[in-house]
Amino acid sequence: MTRPPHTSPPDPPDDFGSWDFAAQKALYLELATGALHQWGFTVDALDWLAYSSNAVFALRAAGARYVLRLSLAGRVKESRLRSELEWLRAIRQGTDLAAPDPVTLRVGGEERLYALASHESLPPPHRVFCVLFQHIEGQRKSARELNPADCRRIGRYLGRLHLDAQFDPPAGFDRPRLDWRGLFDAESPYQSAAESLPLAARQRDVFADVAARVGQVMARLDGEPASFGLIHADLLSKNALFRPDSVAALDFEYSGWGYFNYDLAPLLWELRGERTADGARLEDALLDGYRSARPDAQLDWEALEAFIAARQLASCRWLLQNRHHPNVRAAAPDLIRQRAAELEQYLRSGELRRQSPTL
Repeated sequence: MTRPPHTSPPDPPDDFGSWDFAAQKALYLELATGALHQWGFTVDALDWLAYSSNAVFALRAAGARYVLRLSLAGRVKESRLRSELEWLRAIRQGTDLAAPDPVTLRVGGEERLYALASHESLPPPHRVFCVLFQHIEGQRKSARELNPADCRRIGRYLGRLHLDAQFDPPAGFDRPRLDWRGLFDAESPYQSAAESLPLAARQRDVFADVAARVGQVMARLDGEPASFGLIHADLLSKNALFRPDSVAALDFEYSGWGYFNYDLAPLLWELRGERTADGARLEDALLDGYRSARPDAQLDWEALEAFIAARQLASCRWLLQNRHHPNVRAAAPDLIRQRAAELEQYLRSGELRRQSPTL
């Protein structure tokens, strides 16, 4: 049995947001170990996998492989988490698209798709949501490793998601609407309660002007009924797994009701920063793959450019929202300054020319 070495987290009076990476990691490991008992597993191996918005672990139990995701309850509404998992279940049951499959557990005699774990050192309300997923086989690639065939597969996956994975949601289904209010107003999943405090006045003005321009594009698309539905909203290279003839999408945390054109923006945004030399060829492959699944889709370049800028703005708000993360805390000021300058250039030219790195 292999486990990361256990170290005790700092005493509870310390502010979790100021802990270093090792201390936060140790607490998440403690929570993960305890949470897995709720599924009744005897764990053979538990390994740290990733940590950005969530802490993610890979594990083996009873000869099978799984992925465990822990999310701070202060960041995630319980109804939205439940609805994310309900859509994933619908995708798995109603299509042949590869997507995360949550493992059920019994709580008080009822079947549930997630568990809860608590610790007094966590930020209020001092608990995390715990979701266990079946392992998905596939190869990971960074944006720098993508080739046109990879981008074509991602585009086709999104096109099929927009056609085949739309469903009649059950009562109480609660995913965010990633329209203007949903991206830029108080209900946004990228909202930070004090996000304006670290921003310079000019940065706040640029963010407001970008949001206004995106709003104009959205208002135009609102007249096209086939432009809006359930979307993944975060299909970057790190959230794709490549298989011999297909691709699997991971991490539906930011999924919701949104403009289909916006679902192409995360990868287009990433390519703008990571593949400046050959990005145009990869962009064409992504859109070609999308059209192969949705030949009648309206791919609007003005809208795509606006949504790439919207993604850049969302990334700045994500940085502000996640300042408790040790790696984000150090990188955020410079990244926001660079990305705000790039957004200001977008307002002048109508095209986002991105040089700031992807965190």
